[in-house]
This record gives sequence, structure tokens and C-alpha cells, in this order.
Amino acid sequence: MVPLLKEYIVNVGLSPTDILDPNFTGNLPPEVLPLFYAMMYGATLGGNGTLVGASSNIVAIGIAEQHGKRISFQTFLQYSVPITALQLIVVSLYVLIRFF
Repeated sequence: MVPLLKEYIVNVGLSPTDILDPNFTGNLPPEVLPLFYAMMYGATLGGNGTLVGASSNIVAIGIAEQHGKRISFQTFLQYSVPITALQLIVVSLYVLIRFF
């Protein structure tokens, strides 16, 4: 997703085309950093929110079943929804304080 986001930033005129170079070592303009933070937090949100949101969740459930502990989708949601809600609150406050 990072290359797509970089291309978007160039297309809307927020950054010069040199950031598209794979060897780019400069700094991104500060006004685009919230986009990268949002992408990073959004990617982890799906993994925290649902059983099939991340491959590591599926692997962990498979290992639990091999050891005789079945974890249903609903049981997973009982734990994941509060954690995901807390993550949304914390991240929203962080982005609000950091960038606005």
C-alpha cells in the first residue's frame, strides 16, 4: 500500500515525483504524514477486529484447535471488539493531538 499511497500523494500534488524512487531517502512533507499513519493503523484494525482479518489470527486458531481448544468466531469477537474500540479511541486521540 505504501507505493500506492506515494503515487497518490504525487498525483494530487502534495509531493514531488522523487519520492517514487525506490531508493528515496529524503523526508516526506509533514502534511502527508497523517495519511501514512491512517494507513498503518487501518491495516492493523482489520486484524484486531475479526478472526479472518489477519493470517496470524487464523494460524493461532488452528494451533488452538490442535491442542483441543476451539475458539469460535463469536468468542473471538467478544474479546476483539472491545480491544478494537479501544484502539480506535487511542489512535484517534493520538492523530488528533499530533497532527491538528
